[in-house]
Amino acid sequence: MTATNNTPLDAQQLLRLLCRAALLPDSDFPAGLARELAALQGVAEAHFTTDLPVPDAAKDARWLCLPLMAGSGDGSDHGILCLRALDPALWVAHGEALAHFATALAHLLEERRLRAFAQQAQERSLALQHSEKRFRDLFDNSPDPCWLIENGIFTHCNRAAIHMLGYTRCEDILQHPSRLSPERQPDGRLSFEKAEELMQRALQEGMVRFEWEHCRANGSFLSVEVTLARLDLQGHAVLYCVWRDITDRKQAQEEAYQLAYFDPLTGLPNRRLLLDRLQQGMAASSRSGKHRAVLYLDLDHFKNLNDTRGHEVGDRLLVEVAGRLRACVREGDTVARQGGDEFVLLIQQLGENLETAVSQAGVVAEKIVTRLSEPCNLGGAAYQGTTSVGIALFVGQTVPADELLQRADQAMYQAKAAGRNAVRFFEPAIQERINTRAAMEGELRHAVERNELVLHYQPQVDPQGRCTGVEALVRWNSPLRGLVSPLDFIGLAEETGLILPIGHWVLAEACRTLMAWQADPLTAHLGIAVNVSARQLREGDFVQQVRALLHGHGIGPGRLKLEITESMLVHDIEQTIATMRALKDLGVSFALDDFGTGYSSLYYVKRLPLDQIKIDQSFVRDILVDPNDAAICRAVVALGHSLGLVTMAEGVETPEQWAFLADERCDGAQGYLYARPLPVGELLVWLRQRRAVVA
Repeated sequence: MTATNNTPLDAQQLLRLLCRAALLPDSDFPAGLARELAALQGVAEAHFTTDLPVPDAAKDARWLCLPLMAGSGDGSDHGILCLRALDPALWVAHGEALAHFATALAHLLEERRLRAFAQQAQERSLALQHSEKRFRDLFDNSPDPCWLIENGIFTHCNRAAIHMLGYTRCEDILQHPSRLSPERQPDGRLSFEKAEELMQRALQEGMVRFEWEHCRANGSFLSVEVTLARLDLQGHAVLYCVWRDITDRKQAQEEAYQLAYFDPLTGLPNRRLLLDRLQQGMAASSRSGKHRAVLYLDLDHFKNLNDTRGHEVGDRLLVEVAGRLRACVREGDTVARQGGDEFVLLIQQLGENLETAVSQAGVVAEKIVTRLSEPCNLGGAAYQGTTSVGIALFVGQTVPADELLQRADQAMYQAKAAGRNAVRFFEPAIQERINTRAAMEGELRHAVERNELVLHYQPQVDPQGRCTGVEALVRWNSPLRGLVSPLDFIGLAEETGLILPIGHWVLAEACRTLMAWQADPLTAHLGIAVNVSARQLREGDFVQQVRALLHGHGIGPGRLKLEITESMLVHDIEQTIATMRALKDLGVSFALDDFGTGYSSLYYVKRLPLDQIKIDQSFVRDILVDPNDAAICRAVVALGHSLGLVTMAEGVETPEQWAFLADERCDGAQGYLYARPLPVGELLVWLRQRRAVVA
């Protein structure tokens, strides 16, 4: 806006101008005031703006730009008053008066803004009061229990909510929703945590609907369907909560589920639910590779009990059997009633190895046979019965579920044909394996007392080819089976506990050999390494056993070495370390056998009082053709050196293998390149020949 006239520009004129501006309507305020300012003497233009009127205004002395800040502290900004003078000298004379004018004008604008805001707030308050009254009427008179939740707490509720929970006062239930709930919801989650999560979801998403379990005043449970909706009341978010009682619906659903999937007499899963869980178990087995087992049970001579003492007594026996079967299995297993006096068990998570799975399933079956043969009281009369069990193992979904049940059923009839009160596996080969294993166990139990065990010794050599010691390897010279490899009977000895007497015999025999060797210059410098099992090492008196053998045979320090495997470090590592240190104090040295094949932590390895690490033969075998095996061997040798341990390679069979290991500074080796495990007499011959060759 441009104007030129002779209206004087002074403080009095600015004051009058401010008074006239106060009377201008809001719609004409900026334009009308600009016209008044442009009419002042010496003023060429006047603008209200939020920025500079022209790009060069800041550099042009003719322009005077005054910010309109009210100074209230809340950051209120009413823009910029920009004036252009015909002569810049105008601002020198009247700049201070105009600055005061701008401040007063800003306050005038701020007063107008606050007055308009107050009017709007009053209008909104009246509308809100009306809206809240309508909401309160609907809230209080709703037949459904209603709540308001603010900051995670029930702050208001209606009469229906008080009545449903069995309280008399609203104040008794205005608390966190979880305080009116059991500690955990039916899905197992903590009520407090789940309530917090659902309330946050409702605030974020606007509405959520879910099922919840509450507690009445008398302690009984109440199932409700909850709807949480976000509302904005008085400028902040609250949650509007509505319940619907679904106790009857839940009860009807539960009754229908029980009738569909459970046996009404015993409460066990029925065939329908069993097949469903069997399908799930087959799918899980496909993923894990672990065996499962189906056990088919039939109560021997149950029909005689029913015929002689009545069906009521027979039903009591079925209920008793169901309870005993539940106690024989783990939580994840299934006990089902197939019908009549037949029960089926689904045993989960057996071993990946078939032989291990057979053993585990057999243990469960024998436990059941023993438990069900114990007497029970059936209404004042004692009864003692037996059961026949058939077992079918499976991995994955190779056969249909119905066929698995048929296989277990067939095996059960084999058990009955064998005289009842017995266990049979479906596969004839498995049953034959069990019979063979049982026979071997019976023979092995007498191997020590019959002097059927013998030690063979495999030499261990250093890089120069000199024998530095031997490893003692037990053999079973069975009169029926011939010379049995430890691979064929040590696992059985571990499972049956026979490893303890066998292990003690091996230690004693090794000490007798060491004592005999001390007088011979050919063998006086040699030590003997003996493998010990986890069960031996954890025996309470194992340290005392070793001390007695060492002192009794006069064995010097460092002559006896005990070899342990990584698998022994998985359980009770602290006790293992304590036992090893106690043996170390007796002069016993230690080697970690089969290093790299287990799951031991390097943290524990460095804490063990070891003297030697042995590289497993599975890595040595392909060391020349498999880069991974070569890298592992290098790493083990480097690790051993960094920990100050001697490294020994097992299973060295060719000069090329040893050349590779020697280049990596491996400290020693044993294997068929030097000698197979030898009886003591042949070992002495080998030592004499070796001494001549090395010399």
